[in-house]
Amino acid sequence: MKQQVLDTIRIELVVVACQGYNDEVHMQGQLEIYINQKKPYDESSDIIDVENLLNSIEKDGEYKIFSCCCGKPECSGWYKGINVVTNDLEIKWTNENNNENWTFEKTSVLDQLRTVRKEAIFYKNFFRKKDIEYVGVGYDW
Repeated sequence: MKQQVLDTIRIELVVVACQGYNDEVHMQGQLEIYINQKKPYDESSDIIDVENLLNSIEKDGEYKIFSCCCGKPECSGWYKGINVVTNDLEIKWTNENNNENWTFEKTSVLDQLRTVRKEAIFYKNFFRKKDIEYVGVGYDW
């Protein structure tokens, strides 16, 4: 019996300095996802909906994990979501827009999300000590 080769997923927290009103600077955390070393979304206009990503780990279903930076997934072509099916060992994603399928090792995804959570908390606390606001991924963790 041939063993299935799993897809690779890399979930990263990226923190960048942003200039706001009155020349105030804040740090913004955002997620990036690479599947088989490529982003499955348009990096110039799309974002990751962290809440939908986290909810997809808890319960199978269709989730709009990727969205336009304006907050409306349909604006950048995400008319349908990612269909998520999990079991004890794997997480399977099907992009309902183009029927592309990926299967990931569940422990890898969970470990990476735990790492992102720890990093976000670290950055939030670190920048608070320097009187710099941290926003974005993990702001409310």
